[in-house]
Amino acid sequence: MKDLIMKIQKFEFEARIFVSFSIVIFVCVLSFSIFAQSPANAVIFGRMAGISAGTSLSAGYLIVAFIVLAASVLRMWSGSVLTSNRMMAFRVQDDSLLIKGPYLLARNPIYLADLFAFFGFSLVLPPIGLLLPALLYLHYTQLIKYEELSLEKQFEEQYRDYRSRVPQLIPNLRSLRSLAVVFKDFKIDQDGFRHNAVYLLFIPGFILASFTHNIFHAIVLGAPTVLDWAIIHTKIGLAKKTPGRDLEKAEPQEDKLGDKKVFKDILYAQCWEDPQIDRAAFKINSDDVIFSITSGGCNALTFLIDNPKKLIALDINPQQNFLLDLKISAFKKLSYEELLEFSGVKESKNRLRLYSRIRPLLQMNSASYWDGHIKKIEKGIIHSGRYEGYMRLLKKAILTPLIRNGVIEKLFKTEDAEVRTELFFKKWKNFRWWLLTRILLSRRMNTLFFDKAFFTYLEKKHSLGNHFAQKAERAITELPMKKNYFLSYILLGKYYSNEYLPPYLRRENFETIRSRLDRIVLVTDSCKHFFSTLPDSYISKFNFTNIFEWMSAEAYEDLLRETIRVAKNGAIMTYRNLLVFREHPASLEENIQSLRQLAKSLHKQDLSFIYNNYIVEEIHKGEGK
Repeated sequence: MKDLIMKIQKFEFEARIFVSFSIVIFVCVLSFSIFAQSPANAVIFGRMAGISAGTSLSAGYLIVAFIVLAASVLRMWSGSVLTSNRMMAFRVQDDSLLIKGPYLLARNPIYLADLFAFFGFSLVLPPIGLLLPALLYLHYTQLIKYEELSLEKQFEEQYRDYRSRVPQLIPNLRSLRSLAVVFKDFKIDQDGFRHNAVYLLFIPGFILASFTHNIFHAIVLGAPTVLDWAIIHTKIGLAKKTPGRDLEKAEPQEDKLGDKKVFKDILYAQCWEDPQIDRAAFKINSDDVIFSITSGGCNALTFLIDNPKKLIALDINPQQNFLLDLKISAFKKLSYEELLEFSGVKESKNRLRLYSRIRPLLQMNSASYWDGHIKKIEKGIIHSGRYEGYMRLLKKAILTPLIRNGVIEKLFKTEDAEVRTELFFKKWKNFRWWLLTRILLSRRMNTLFFDKAFFTYLEKKHSLGNHFAQKAERAITELPMKKNYFLSYILLGKYYSNEYLPPYLRRENFETIRSRLDRIVLVTDSCKHFFSTLPDSYISKFNFTNIFEWMSAEAYEDLLRETIRVAKNGAIMTYRNLLVFREHPASLEENIQSLRQLAKSLHKQDLSFIYNNYIVEEIHKGEGK
């Protein structure tokens, strides 16, 4: 029975233009034949107010003209956000979730515009004409049910969160509070106007009818736009086009980055930023809503130790969220020892058996991904990223032949920094090391493993090899090596011991993290677009990793402005510079204060040694904001 209902809903959605036309034609035929002698609803309402039939009819046509104008503006605005390729496609388009502009007032503003327009039409029809908005409302609610099932399957918690905040069809007091913010982004583009001006010619038609009292004058003038819309809708609906194509052209670089080949699989199986310095900067408490780039998911899990209210983990790469979903499910289902075994910290031949226990907890898309990547499960998920593969290649093909394992082991066991420094210069820093860093760690070699987009804003004269050589020297000679799980993974291909694991994998944190996993919300989106869906003053801590250096200065500033809007007053944000310098521009000095002394002292403790700069900034929105 359930399958039959779904098939009916699917047919109704894909044939919605024809169903809508059938409803309109059916009601119009009844109105102009059987009930042709009945007075218009406007006349009936006028009598109740003691107004003559002629005046009521004239006023009714003018009111309808105004209603149709408002409905047209709402429809064209909504269509400019959604684009015609998505809106007119016969099948549900769930490749992205567009939540901005009118979609922050109601989840279905186009249906709302249509209902508003048809309610207006019914005012100048006989009483039977009220069937028009009533039947269309029943039809639209079925369309919405079917469409939202698809969107919830695709976007899961992100869509459920959106649905809890924004009403389905009629704006409520909560959504109307954001009206001023919503109208800041008001825009009707050529695509939105061309494919949503369906009622536009009815406006002069109804104005003319207010003088003639003949509804057919409005119908004759308005019919061409309806027919044009129906033909275009059918052509676009049947055409094989990429949904959202026009939108993608207009999206900023951050959104385009997700289309790069390098983002078609897991890039990072682990986070390569030290969460301990972020925790020190954040001073997380139970009222905090934390935003974090997902990456390998390790740091999002680590932040749960400090008891935040909610944690939003966002990544433009869906595979990174599939990875975190798997880690979350492993925490929920496995014992601590089994977690280490499944993750790849401990040797195991039982990972597929453990996966079979975890799989029922995975979100649908995650399960589908991991079912198709069983080899990643078998070798341990902390080893499953492209970056980790690069590290293994570096170790096996380069470091092991050039630097004996005995030297590496001795460096890890040596607590005295001076002795370690002497050993490094005698046994490590030689011509072969110079050759490695200048050739195999060069920009050209890195672009074979990572997309060129990563290096767009890096000065051409900048030497990647020299940068990494200097960072490696500092990590080996100055930082505590045993504790440095980043360095041990690079040099040993594993963590030095279970005593020095990343914080989220330490025994003492296991139960705490497990008890707070439901506070994580996974989001696959760009930062700027996702922030546009949030209310003002929503987030108190921002962990941006180093995403800003892959943007232009203009895109970086735009994102900071949106960050200020969604930030609570006094919010803290942290981020890193690996190769490209980024700190807030002078234009935002009024709202962002750099905590440079704190950042400098924390950067000295940073076990993730590769970053040039660590930034801690505080957002000030002014009193009462």
